[in-house]
This record gives sequence, structure tokens and C-alpha cells, in this order.
Amino acid sequence: MGVDLRQMEPIYIFALFTLVLTASILAQMLSKILHTPSIVFLLAAGILLGPECIGVIDPHLYGDGLRLVVTFAVVIIVFDGSINIDIRHLRTVSRSVLTLVSVGVLITMIGGAIVAHWLAGLDWGFAFLFGALVAATGPTVIVPLMQDMRVNNRIRSILELEGVFNDAVSVLLAAVIFEWITMSHPTIEYGVTTFMLRIAIGVIVGLIMGVTCAFALSQTRVITKHLVHLTTMSFVLITYTLAEMLSRETGILAVAIAAIYMGTADMPYKEEVREFKSYLSIILLSVIFILLAAMLQFNSIASLGVRGVLVIVALILVVRPITVFVSTIHSPLRFNDRLFISAMGPRGVVPASMATYFALKITDAEVGDTIMGLVFLCIIITVILTGVFARPIAKRLKVIPMEILIVGGGGVGSALAHRLTRRGENVVVIDPNIENCKRLEKFGIPTVQGDGGDITVLRKAGIKNAKYLVATTERDSVNMLICQVAKSKFGFGEGKLIARVNDPKNLSTFHDLGIKSMSPIASTAAILDHLIGHPSLFSMYELGEHGDIVEVLVTNPEMIGKSIKELKIPINSIIVLIHRGDDILIPHGEAVIENGDRITIMGKMKSVRKAVDMFKL
Repeated sequence: MGVDLRQMEPIYIFALFTLVLTASILAQMLSKILHTPSIVFLLAAGILLGPECIGVIDPHLYGDGLRLVVTFAVVIIVFDGSINIDIRHLRTVSRSVLTLVSVGVLITMIGGAIVAHWLAGLDWGFAFLFGALVAATGPTVIVPLMQDMRVNNRIRSILELEGVFNDAVSVLLAAVIFEWITMSHPTIEYGVTTFMLRIAIGVIVGLIMGVTCAFALSQTRVITKHLVHLTTMSFVLITYTLAEMLSRETGILAVAIAAIYMGTADMPYKEEVREFKSYLSIILLSVIFILLAAMLQFNSIASLGVRGVLVIVALILVVRPITVFVSTIHSPLRFNDRLFISAMGPRGVVPASMATYFALKITDAEVGDTIMGLVFLCIIITVILTGVFARPIAKRLKVIPMEILIVGGGGVGSALAHRLTRRGENVVVIDPNIENCKRLEKFGIPTVQGDGGDITVLRKAGIKNAKYLVATTERDSVNMLICQVAKSKFGFGEGKLIARVNDPKNLSTFHDLGIKSMSPIASTAAILDHLIGHPSLFSMYELGEHGDIVEVLVTNPEMIGKSIKELKIPINSIIVLIHRGDDILIPHGEAVIENGDRITIMGKMKSVRKAVDMFKL
């Protein structure tokens, strides 16, 4: 079913647009209910409404208009994803991200080209074009997925930054390869030089426009709150246009660089810009995926048959893991972290739009259909697998940390935040002192400046997602108020509130209110008392940066019923206590682990972490 666009009445075009928006709303609702990325349902809606099924939407009729819509949508989506990147974590992941978007992209492109050539029969030139297209991992899928799952900050930052930069780098690579294929006498030197030149242009234009836009928005006398959105939108489109005029396919990289700079710059109305672009991005993402999915031709995928599926399987199970493990070989990431990142490689809107663009330009229609079919098959399979299995994989690999909110960024709060962060937990610190916040942010620890007793500040810090709240200020009255607010307004029960008590006389009051608490003064006195005449105990107390004490609930059935001496506890760690109901047991070799026991383990941090993983399911 098809209608010539020139013969369409305006009301018919509006009706189609309304239908697309309605479908996108339903997709977003299903995404929220089923905890699955909305892109899965958007793809399904596009296929259902497209020519292959109902036939209500036929994007082929829109001609160059579709290309314009896709380009505009990609620009806004990339800007939204980039400005929301938490650059504070870049310090701990910069090497991994840099390697993933350089060496990693090349490995993916080469691996994708090899499997496309051997399994799908593409000529080497077009096989490398396919490899470049699928080198992009979609931030439009990764970002909402990470927000919903809340994996640890280091993994989230790596995946988000990789997605944004891979999009830009893969577009540049694909454009250069396409030019190289269509040249009469292509040379490798030309391809490398062109690629590096375009990266330089994109970065320079992005930095210049990012600085200019941030400066313009800081002129609050001229740029009022009502003009912020219009001004930002204009700068984004100017950035893309200027970069494209200087060198083709550099616009996306320029927009990403400009947005990242603006996200880190100290400028007014930043939250308004982020919120507006986020809403606009959701609308555009919904529209573009439905329209692109409607372009999918079953014949293109069906003609690929088993070979096409094998190409995607090879990309998922072989190419992606090799890419991640090679790129992170010298990083501090754990094996499970790398394994999880390997499993998170969904492709998104940029490969789809670029594949459509190149397919229309390739003179050999069969080759164009093969590339577009492979790319869409890759998108569908990776998105569905990621959406369905991401959470179970994260739980299995234990990369979902505790969310801990610390109020007070002084000496105690800062030291605690560093320890918890090194252990892999997600920590946010609230402190009214801007210097304390800046000091913590230098080490990649998120902070919120403000009063910890203010409900708005607590919400901004993410108290709704927090599992524990720890009050570490130097005033007992403030710590008590914060805990009471968390208890009455946000439903924090006993065991979820922990407080520092500066005056030992107030300990009983905190205990009566159901707040776990400790007094540095009383604890220090007790430790010093134990050290008198027992100098060997000093090594137990002075764990320092490399030591840890952790309590873990035994949930692994393989550990239950075994005695301490049967357990292969990692070297440099020791079980010091067993909590069984209301009893506290001193462990010995014959002590048997029972279901529901809480084990306290002490030792060097890495060894303790390995020991804790043994007891968790």
C-alpha cells in the first residue's frame, strides 16, 4: 500500500505523524512496565506499521525528506547523550574509553569485515563498510538501559562514553571507506590522511562552538531563561552545519565534543538545557526508529538466511569480547566488569541511518540490500538480546552495586566515600562546602552541594535509589535531623540509616531511634585500649587503603553445609565473625556455614572482594 507524497493532503500527513507519536508513547509505556529498552518496542511498531505488515507508513515515499529528519534526529540525540555524560568519572576510565574508541573500533571493523566477507559473501570493500557501520554501539540504547539498571559508575561511564564517541568515529570511518570504494584508484594513504583530518576538524569545530555556546549562555542579561532553548538549539545546528561544510561526516563528532564541553562548563541554565534536550531526544528517537524500522524489507533479511544470523552471532560472541578484552587489558576493571561490557554491544540509530543512506547510493542494489539487511539484523538481534538479558547478566556477574548516599564530605565522609568507591559501590556525597565537593569530584566521586536536611537536595542526590544513607557531619543534631528526614519522608527503615555520633553521650539516643551509629571518640579509645600490651593487633586495625572489612549474607548454596576448613578462602583474607540470628560466633576450623549466616571477612581489599563473591549467589 502506498500513496504519492505529492498527493497527500496535509491532514493525512498529520495523521501519520500522530500515529507515529501514539505508537512511540505505547512503546515507552511498555518499556517502563517490562523494564526493557523502548527501542525494542519502537522497532516492533515500525515493522508492524511498515509496508511489510499493515502498510500504513511507507518511508520510501518521503525521499530526501526522510534523510533530513534522520540527520536532525541524530544530531539532537548525540547532543543529548553527550551533554549528560558524567565527565567526573573520566579520570578513572579515560584510558579504557580512549582504547575502545580507537583500537576497539578498528578491531570491530576488521572483525566485522572478516565475518561479512566469509559468511555473507561481501567483497572486501563493502565488507569493511559493514564493519565500520557496526563498530558503533548505540548510546540511545545504552544510556536509558544503564539508568534503569544502575550498574557501577565506572562501567556506566565507559559504556556511555564509548557509545557517543564510537558513533562519531564509525560515521567518519564509514564515510572514508565509502569514498575509498567509489574512487577509481584508491590508496591507503589517502584514506588514513582523510580520516585523521576529519577527526581534527570535528574536534576543533566542536571545542570552538562549545566554548562559544557556553559563553553566550553565561550572558544572562542578554540570553534570558526564555531564550536558552532556542539559543542552544541554534548553536547545535550551527555546529553540525559548520563542520559538515568544512568536511563531510564530521558534524556528529563536532556536536558530541561541543556537548561534552558544555556539560562540564560552569554555566547557568545547564539543567534546563539538559531537560529540554532530553524530552526532545525521546520524541525524535521514537519517530526515527519507527520510520527506519518501517524501511526494513523482509526479503533483504530472508535472503541472508542462516549466513546473516551467523554474522551477527560472530560479532556478539567473538568480535565484541575480543574488542573489549584487548582494549581494557591494562585497566583496573575486574574480569566480570569486562565480561559485562562485552555483553553490552547494542547497535542503534546511527548504523541504521547510515546504512540506509549508503544503500541508496550504492549502484549495485543487491549489495546495498545485503548491507542494509545485515545492519538491521544486527540492530534487532543485539537490541533484543541486550534488553532482555542485560539485567540477569548484570546480577550474575555482580556488577550492580549498592547505592549509598553520604551526607558530609569532611574527613570521615571523604575517606568513607573513597573506600566504598574503590570497592565498586555507587556513592554520592552531599556537602554544603564547595571546596569539599570539588576535592571529591577530582577523584570521580559525584557530589551535590547543599544542605543534607533539605528534601530537594536529597532528591537531587538520588535518595530514592539509595540503599543506605550515612550521616557523617560534625554535628550530632544535623546527623539526627538528616536521618529523621530520610526515615519519615523516604521510608528508610532500621538498618538503612547509619550515623556518626560525635558526642558519646548521644549514642543511646541514636540507638533508640533505630539508627545504626558509632562514636569516633569511643571507638578510638577502645582500639587504643586493645593495642596496649597487644602490638600485634595493630595490623588488624590499621587496614589502611589496601584493607577492608565486609559483612556478607550467605546465599550461595555451594557454601552452605561446609566447614571453615573446607572453604578455600583467598590468601590475605580471613573470616573473623559469624552472625547467626541473634548470636555472634567466633569461627574455627570445624564451624559449619548455615543458610542465613552473615559472615564478616577481613583482609586485603582484593582478597576480601573475592571471598565475598564466594558466598554470594
